[in-house]
Amino acid sequence: MHLFRCESNVWTALIAISVLLMAGCAKTIIEPSPTGSPREKATATQIMPTPQPPPPKTLIICLGQEPDSLYLYGATTRETDTVLQALYDGPFDLLDYQYQPVILERIPSLENGDAQLNPITVVEDDIYINPDSQLPENLIRGKPYLPSGCESPECIETYKGGEVLMDQLEVVFKILPGITWSDGEPLTASDSVFSFMLDSNKDTPTTKYLSDRTDEYQALDDLTVKWKGIPGFLDPDYGSNFWSPLPMHQLADYSPADLLTAEESSQSPLGWGPYILDTWEAGSQILLKKNENYFRSDEGLPNFDVLIFRFPGGSMTSRVEQLLTGECDIIDESAIGYEQLGALVDLEQQGKIILDWTPGALVERIDFNLDPAPDAGVISLFGDVRTRQAIAGCINRQRLVDELLFGLGTVPVSYLPEEYPFHSDMPDTIHYNVAAAEQLLDEVGWVYGDDEDESLRESRGVRGLRSGVQFEFNYLSLDVDLQADVAEYLEEDLAQCGIKLVSKAVVPEEILAPWPEGEVFGRRFEVVGWSWPVYASPPCEMFASGEIPNASKRYGINASGFSDSTYDDACRRIQMGLPDRAAYRQGIAATEEILAAQLPAIPLFQRPRLAAHAPGICGLEIDPTAFSVLWNIEVLNGGEDCALLE
Repeated sequence: MHLFRCESNVWTALIAISVLLMAGCAKTIIEPSPTGSPREKATATQIMPTPQPPPPKTLIICLGQEPDSLYLYGATTRETDTVLQALYDGPFDLLDYQYQPVILERIPSLENGDAQLNPITVVEDDIYINPDSQLPENLIRGKPYLPSGCESPECIETYKGGEVLMDQLEVVFKILPGITWSDGEPLTASDSVFSFMLDSNKDTPTTKYLSDRTDEYQALDDLTVKWKGIPGFLDPDYGSNFWSPLPMHQLADYSPADLLTAEESSQSPLGWGPYILDTWEAGSQILLKKNENYFRSDEGLPNFDVLIFRFPGGSMTSRVEQLLTGECDIIDESAIGYEQLGALVDLEQQGKIILDWTPGALVERIDFNLDPAPDAGVISLFGDVRTRQAIAGCINRQRLVDELLFGLGTVPVSYLPEEYPFHSDMPDTIHYNVAAAEQLLDEVGWVYGDDEDESLRESRGVRGLRSGVQFEFNYLSLDVDLQADVAEYLEEDLAQCGIKLVSKAVVPEEILAPWPEGEVFGRRFEVVGWSWPVYASPPCEMFASGEIPNASKRYGINASGFSDSTYDDACRRIQMGLPDRAAYRQGIAATEEILAAQLPAIPLFQRPRLAAHAPGICGLEIDPTAFSVLWNIEVLNGGEDCALLE
């Protein structure tokens, strides 16, 4: 392990110097002179070597690949997110699906008074949020709007002209005093406003989701920023609408386009976090040193003097070997492939490594196409909810976790992870029960043929289908190892119920292509297997009627075509509401209950978030929603210091 490390040539030189010094440390005797004068003895003198400082305490983290850039608004990857944890600390952390302040005094809320809903006058052509489309639009006659005090679909009104009152969300963020950039310059509210302006610029390749919904973002003083949303935008994530600061004193002379490639922004960015970038050896490593201006340095943080991010490349097997030989202290999640989970579990059981993990925010699921596009040439086999329930009953989800993920995962009960803070305490309605599933299939009209050797069910009275259609469907998934193995297991499980699954692996571009080209979002598929993340706000729009992809909604995300008015109302309560309100939580519970009953999709398992490390490393706290598994990199420790924490 490379917990306390110095370069070998320096260490050799220190040993050589010590040997030479010790060789000269003997008593000096002056012999009698030729004249016979009395013997003179010199006083014995002990020469001690000059004390040398201890070698720097070093931590090596191995990444999956080399980051392309470290610019906050550049092309980010998981590797980029991990390195940025060392350069920046915050401005907030997303832990256990909730925001936690880091360089802010607190997360604003309606309860603590840092957030307010204020009525504001809106007139024709003003920009507002259309509650139906959830998009910024100009207010014109005939469009729906949320009048002041309205936070549910029941009170939506139609604009008829003139002045109307809508609510505007206003949020104040207060930066902790005394925080400086790593070059010693104060970090101010103007740095956050500068970052907002860069993010909003057309030459910066970001989504513009939040900036397009922002009416005002300004610095009130050196440490205070105020955000105002456009009228009607009741953002559930308002407590995080603070732009991560960028050093205006260093970058103000660059254009937004130039910052994408400038060395100061992409290769050696200034931060306020625990480490400062020292050298970047392309193709090899990034070396960082302790930031002496870190605002938590009085706590003795960070614990390591030197931090090295290596990108060893090669196979996953070689990365594991480097962990065993001490060339890596930690293997980041970006460098861990599904194909090596079994080997890592074995090594942990042998006591050679430690594998830290937690159920992640990524939920693997299968979606049924309930409403194929008119010209798709696809007939939905899943219109009857009992058919979907039967398929769910045929799938042994726990076996997927135990055998494919080696126990490193959990089976969710809804589209939200069980750890989600507003998750309703509902029972799991999906049970692996082949006998009950086959009974449901018989009831729907999916029966075995007259041939005693017939192993595939066919339609006999299935609503909307002619008789004799065999129960066989195409299953789309990504062309990756885990997805391929999931498809194989599903094929085995469904075969025992008389259903044939034909697997088809595709590249991500095919899965994600929008209407009408995409096979999935073009609603030309039968069943698709994929993963969807859940963060602070529930992604209920995945099954909202208004998100069904079509000619007028090219980027709709409800590929299943599921449509239920009660569900839509519940989802809009979430989208229009605020987490501080009871209606918001009631909306979440309703969406979970409806999806559990209707099953337009079957949640299979939560993927794990994990990191592998040497036994001498401590302090990792893997979180399902953190920006990186190394989100608390400043407190990581090693060697004897870990024993002190036990």
